[in-house]
Amino acid sequence: MLTLALCLESQRADTPLQMSVDSKNLFTDRPEVTSFYEPLRDRVFRLFWSAAIVSITVVWMHEMGTAWFMRELTGADPLMVSLIQAASSLPVMLLSLPMGTLGDLWGRRRFLLATHCWLIGNMLVFWAVTVNGSMTPSLLVFLTALLGVGKAMLMPGLAAVIPELVSRRALPLGIGLYSMANNGARVVGPALAGLLLLVAGIAVVYASTIVLLFISLLLLLGWRRPEQSVSPAGGYVAELRAGLVYCVGEKQFRTVIGRVFVFFICAAAVHALLPVIVGNPALFGISWGAYGIGAVSGAVLFPYFSRSLSLQRQLSLGVLTHAIGLGLLALTSDDFVRLPVMLFMGMCWFGVMSTAQVGVQAILPGALRARGMGVFTMVVMAGVGLGAPLWGFVAKVSTPMTAILSAMVLSLLALAATYRLGRPSKGP
Repeated sequence: MLTLALCLESQRADTPLQMSVDSKNLFTDRPEVTSFYEPLRDRVFRLFWSAAIVSITVVWMHEMGTAWFMRELTGADPLMVSLIQAASSLPVMLLSLPMGTLGDLWGRRRFLLATHCWLIGNMLVFWAVTVNGSMTPSLLVFLTALLGVGKAMLMPGLAAVIPELVSRRALPLGIGLYSMANNGARVVGPALAGLLLLVAGIAVVYASTIVLLFISLLLLLGWRRPEQSVSPAGGYVAELRAGLVYCVGEKQFRTVIGRVFVFFICAAAVHALLPVIVGNPALFGISWGAYGIGAVSGAVLFPYFSRSLSLQRQLSLGVLTHAIGLGLLALTSDDFVRLPVMLFMGMCWFGVMSTAQVGVQAILPGALRARGMGVFTMVVMAGVGLGAPLWGFVAKVSTPMTAILSAMVLSLLALAATYRLGRPSKGP
């Protein structure tokens, strides 16, 4: 690993790239923020933000509706239902960096338009096969994996656009609004899908996602900008490698994604074990709703913390308070008392995610931004993907409470071990 790092560092020296900000002061400077809604005064940002809300809502509608569809097709086979989540997530983990590279090379607006065309085509197949009555469990998993490819295009593509639309001073606000859209969709998408399932059926859910994707596509078409496609001298693979070289060689970037990776391993305990500790399906849905509402509330409070704390302290505070939330979740046995705990943890989760994204976006050069966000997305998905089975295994051999408390302890130990990594050295 050391040899790889030295090799990548030597090649990075041959590729002069201008960083977005001075990384030495990134985690110690306090961001300059004004009104939380300042970015929305810009028409282009409003169009982008609206398109993001609609497209991410479609993703959550699909995940909830398709999981329920698999339940109906298989008689609630837990393994087959779980394959929907795996089929949706695995392409994101594997393809975010390659897709981010395409976004950097092809032009981000053009890439997002192509992404929407892919998603619309995929959802048309979902709808047509369902209406025809030809859907099978294996075909449903396959089509979900294809939609996962679209998610791998969408997530880094959306995130990479934000610094182009807001000033550096307003970057935390732009990312906060984007995260609010993301977490608002986490609440609205499943609720809308559940309502449509109840009154109309899965075919109408799929038809509704097609309509919403067309709306999102039209919003993006209203965003006019000259495309800045890049013709790489060394080809696509060389450009992908250049993004990886930069991310591995940049100390501040490694610090952020390292802390994010450990955080999501620990945070995955909530995703993995909440169905076990809640039990009641209605309360399970309400609990996730509380988590999403907490995240949206965190978006509103985010600017106030940004005024008084550096990015490093914001990140550390988010990890610390989320770990406290894990402890409260493990020690709370009453389902209704657990709801405010989920609300609190949603706020903490938002704080960590938004602060980390602000740091990463500020570190990355503009030319590599989609690739860097692809790496960031891969790290998040890898943390969740590794953490969920880890805490599930611990819960199986002990108890869910022990597993969640273990996640809390690991989170606190990692915080103590990495806290000073983001601080600039005193040397030249």
